[in-house]
Amino acid sequence: MSTGITTSKLPKNLLVHELDGDDSHVHLLLASKKKKFTQQQLDEISLDFAISLDEVIEEDKSVLVTASNFDQGSAPPNPAAILKRARTRHLKTYLLDKPMNTQECASCRSSSSPPFSVSDCKVVDHAFIDLEEATQDVSEIVCVDGLVCSSLRKALLDIISPGDEIARENRVDEKFWTKGAYNDVAGKSSGGYGLKPEMMEVLNKQDERGGAGAVTELGRRIQMYLEEVNDGEAVRLTKLPSAVFGPQVAPLGGNAPTHADSEGDSDAFGWHIDGDPNLTPPGAFRDCYGLYGNRLGGDKPRFISALVYLNEEWKPEWDGGTEFLDPPTSETYTTQVEPGRVVLLDSDITHRVTTPAESAGGNRPRYSLVLKLLLRKEKLKKGRKGGGDGDIVMLAKKTTGDKYIGSAASLNKDL
Repeated sequence: MSTGITTSKLPKNLLVHELDGDDSHVHLLLASKKKKFTQQQLDEISLDFAISLDEVIEEDKSVLVTASNFDQGSAPPNPAAILKRARTRHLKTYLLDKPMNTQECASCRSSSSPPFSVSDCKVVDHAFIDLEEATQDVSEIVCVDGLVCSSLRKALLDIISPGDEIARENRVDEKFWTKGAYNDVAGKSSGGYGLKPEMMEVLNKQDERGGAGAVTELGRRIQMYLEEVNDGEAVRLTKLPSAVFGPQVAPLGGNAPTHADSEGDSDAFGWHIDGDPNLTPPGAFRDCYGLYGNRLGGDKPRFISALVYLNEEWKPEWDGGTEFLDPPTSETYTTQVEPGRVVLLDSDITHRVTTPAESAGGNRPRYSLVLKLLLRKEKLKKGRKGGGDGDIVMLAKKTTGDKYIGSAASLNKDL
């Protein structure tokens, strides 16, 4: 495409990006903090002008991206309306903001949030985020008991490991799991058991049929918990869309480490993060939200993971918890496994699966289900632009007993 003007002639904070242009139409991406342009500014924009978003992403990481098309030679419509309409279409097309199905399960009916208790709340590290200026923030780990009752725990375990209840507590059923298939580090398979592809497909379709099964009930309870600890404000949970990291990163998964996994390999499971919006690859999600820090607030969704321990019985001395790392200090923290315990964490926290102790027996699996989610408040505060503490969904209420570990211990700030 020929260009009529250079990037230096573009109005400040306006970005233009080609989308499938052809001879009769020019598809544009427009990005603006102001969302308002003078007619003179619009007249200066050549409709056959297109630049790559990658060329300008370094100049403005808080890009608000939307799409539209014009007939060549026609007057462009109202820019603000274009931005709003096309952004909504972009979100819908790529399922970037689709609410998770949280329909109530008929077998788990409850008119209110199940009773719960926050057993432990840790702030594990802090991150330096390169936005308009260097900022610091802290990430959270919250252990919640009581959200998943015995019947829901069993129903979730039945999905990832059907069959004889006694047998599965003592040995992984290789009809559903396969050794060496669990992927917790990009490009590398661990020595642990992972769900077979057909079981992963079954698990990830649990929330897509409009039904009200165990996975949707789990999502409903997590949402009700988050709304309660955020003083009744409605929140939106979205299963991690494939448009973020690609279809190879599933929003739901399971793992089943055993003590035997550690034989001959003291590091059977590698350190990793589940996701970070500041590390998203080029694509639909980054086009829409840009690169940003995970707890920025506003309309920027927070990447969180929900881990649920599913065994009917698990003794403390059997270990097998999830270990979290603060890279600046190398300090670690390990959650204790409890049947039905939900661990909510920021997805950008470095962590790994740990193998059960020898006392658990060589083949006894520690089952867990993992959900990767995007989280934001349903309604942002009126008049708020961009992020802010008031629009950040908290994972637990602030208390004087909250503990900081690692480099976060040096920060004098609340959760």
